[in-house]
Amino acid sequence: MNLDRIDEAILAELQADATVQNQVLAERVNLSPSACLKRVRRLRDGGPIRQEVAILEPEKVGWPVLVISRVALRSTSREAVQAFERKIRALPEVQQCHCVAGDTDFVLVICARSLPEYQDFAQRQLGEALELKSYSSDIVLSTTKFTTQLPLDLKRKA
Repeated sequence: MNLDRIDEAILAELQADATVQNQVLAERVNLSPSACLKRVRRLRDGGPIRQEVAILEPEKVGWPVLVISRVALRSTSREAVQAFERKIRALPEVQQCHCVAGDTDFVLVICARSLPEYQDFAQRQLGEALELKSYSSDIVLSTTKFTTQLPLDLKRKA
């Protein structure tokens, strides 16, 4: 899908606040409400909008511990990787899983209610994972920046 500057403006607004009313969004991107709604529907239906969610404050809902874990598998055969990915998808504590190039095979972002709970999770779930060679954990002490917004306007400046 080719995106024009109006599509990018709509996406930038929706990334900042997906609950914005169509009338307000239309005014912000200089479109009529009907034209804006038509574009938003196109962007949602098979377009670049994957999903719209509420982003929670982890500490306020009882999940204050964030851990970055690096995982190396014994085997990187297709079957071993698929088995590991299936296991990870089934673990709600794993917020993100990225297959990476380098010394490790996967980087995981994991949330927990406490450090002992994370330790139990790591031993029980990561330690017993299929074909796991090793894993390391970095406990996040503070977060300087967190965003889900892509810098859409930067590609036009390049």
